[in-house]
Amino acid sequence: MRIAFVTDVHEDIVSLQKALRLIEREKCDQIICLGDITGYPYLRGKYESTRDLAACIALIRQNCSLVVLGNHDLFHLQRFPKHTAGFRFPADWYALAPEEKLLAAGDKVWNYSDDYPVVLTDKDAAYLENLPEFAFRDFGGLKLLISHYVYPNFSGYMLAGRNEGKRILSHFRYMREHSCSLSIFGHLHIEGIGLHYEPGEGIISRFVNGFDYYSFGEKRIRNKACSISIPALADNGQVNGFAIFDTDQNTINALSLNTNRRFIL
Repeated sequence: MRIAFVTDVHEDIVSLQKALRLIEREKCDQIICLGDITGYPYLRGKYESTRDLAACIALIRQNCSLVVLGNHDLFHLQRFPKHTAGFRFPADWYALAPEEKLLAAGDKVWNYSDDYPVVLTDKDAAYLENLPEFAFRDFGGLKLLISHYVYPNFSGYMLAGRNEGKRILSHFRYMREHSCSLSIFGHLHIEGIGLHYEPGEGIISRFVNGFDYYSFGEKRIRNKACSISIPALADNGQVNGFAIFDTDQNTINALSLNTNRRFIL
């Protein structure tokens, strides 16, 4: 199967339409959305005049076989993530002023101050409310963990912090516990592909965690537990795009939507 993955749409209808045309041309069997449909970042976004959340939701509902929530989606729904990396949210979190949130959470929670407010119809709000934060899917005996970010921060609502290396190790342990050899996520807005292979048991591997970053293009996945980060769809001044996973060839291919701003990693 050829499965297209889009993530971090952030209300960018122009990029979403462009990606869907390319996905159709690539003859993909399914499309999966990894979250952050909402949340136009006015400090970084390059598409204020064309952003259209309602149109993005409509296209995603129409075309995607699976959609999970991202951190911006949860924020604009005023929902707490189910996985909080150990942080306990005050019950009145969404009523707190920004400085009160900072006092309560310190640097543990993402700052959403550069998001424009969103207006959701009751229908669109109900659709988003019913989406999961992560999911498992089996493709011909290959079990995938699909999420916006990594365990124990599946939605990406919490800040990464200095213990991100340990968090990735926790993510691989979670994958093993659920018999997954592969996970795919977004959130990082990287320009290309990140292949995160499970570290081995040796001393060196504890320091070199096997995180390999590549520019856009196709990479074969080694026969080892792997987490894959893919590029953002939204045009936030970076090279944006999407990815296609080929289950037969065991490859991941990141396709750019803007070759004029191509940046080689």
